[in-house]
Amino acid sequence: MHTISNDVWKSVEPKLKLRCPRLTVADFQEAQQRIDLLSAKIQSRHWVSREDARRIVLSVLKDVGALAAS
Repeated sequence: MHTISNDVWKSVEPKLKLRCPRLTVADFQEAQQRIDLLSAKIQSRHWVSREDARRIVLSVLKDVGALAAS
């Protein structure tokens, strides 16, 4: 289980709201700053594959500088 730190979460949440507008406030709360739960919420709300949802989360994390570019 990988979690997103509080300071990174503050940057990630608004970017994900723009990228995934169907996510609700409750979705973000229920994700508990966990990458796996956040990916599942995106998968469910946007009807994308698990891999695509995870790519979205990792892409946003890279955008905010929380992951090294590969």
